[in-house]
Amino acid sequence: MRSFYILAAFPLTAFAAINGHCTGAEATGEWGSKGICIRTGTCNSYNGAYKSGACPFDGDDVKCCLIGRGPSSSTNPCGGASWCDWTSNSCSGSRLSGYCPGGDNYKCCRI
Repeated sequence: MRSFYILAAFPLTAFAAINGHCTGAEATGEWGSKGICIRTGTCNSYNGAYKSGACPFDGDDVKCCLIGRGPSSSTNPCGGASWCDWTSNSCSGSRLSGYCPGGDNYKCCRI
């Protein structure tokens, strides 16, 4: 019984999918396949481009972010012809760790 009361005290929206895939109605094209749900400040620090509506229930400051790709991304933290992407997606080059936000499943794809 005690665990029920603890869970009931926290709304489900508190368990945001930060560092997860973009899934909302606006997660189309590259936003849906390569985007990551992170705070806008983090996206800005990686020189990424972000959009609203692709990370529902994650709070006002969590947006879908593209790093190294996207409409306004001008500086690429991975360098050269590369971008941050999910490791579940194919990469015709090599994967580099330590340049992208998120976990071990979100890395640079350098061509």
